[in-house]
Amino acid sequence: MLKVENITTGYGKKQVLFDVSFEVKQGEIVLIAGSNGSGKSTLLKAIYGMLPQWNNGQIIFDGDNITGKPTSALLKKGILYIPQKNNLFEDLTVKENLEMAGLTLNQQILQQRIENALSIFITLEPHLHRTPMKLSGGERQLLTLAMAILHEPKMILVDEPFTGLSPQNITFVSENLRELNHANGITLLIVEHRVKECVPIANRIIGLKLGKVFRESEVKANFDIKELNSVFV
Repeated sequence: MLKVENITTGYGKKQVLFDVSFEVKQGEIVLIAGSNGSGKSTLLKAIYGMLPQWNNGQIIFDGDNITGKPTSALLKKGILYIPQKNNLFEDLTVKENLEMAGLTLNQQILQQRIENALSIFITLEPHLHRTPMKLSGGERQLLTLAMAILHEPKMILVDEPFTGLSPQNITFVSENLRELNHANGITLLIVEHRVKECVPIANRIIGLKLGKVFRESEVKANFDIKELNSVFV
């Protein structure tokens, strides 16, 4: 589904990623793990066309070369990116956030998709007329996911979904991510340094260190969590 080939990029003159290559199959949940500064978030931005390629690297999605394509084109292709920060309209209500997220959709279609999103993330419905500032951390993350699925994406890139969440909210969000994958068939590429919390829902882990892929492993039921943390973080 997604094939990343020899991606090299960075900011200004500072190189962050060095010939990064990996694949994500349809229906998978893949975790990109690594310590702070390893290039995890930069990788998602590079995939989503927010950073230029510095070499002849390519990003292939569903057989098409999407390298350097604008985000509007990627959205039409079915790939969507949820950044770690600034992903909600803080002064608008939950309902208005959903409407803003689907602004380009036909009104009838938008209302149908909002109803569908609320049927998936049922805990949001009682809060439709509240602003995101009055939601719990877990509910805020669910709102970003609800906004994302209005466009019926094939794949979502999620940057650090557990940042600032309590253990209870981490479990809450991870269960909803897994349900989104299983029930809706949406492929997920998740960047997260909290390996322990992501392992229960991931199919594979790709480790980044100093901007390079250093290890890739399938997640097995008998994986030792402490060993995973020591290897990938």
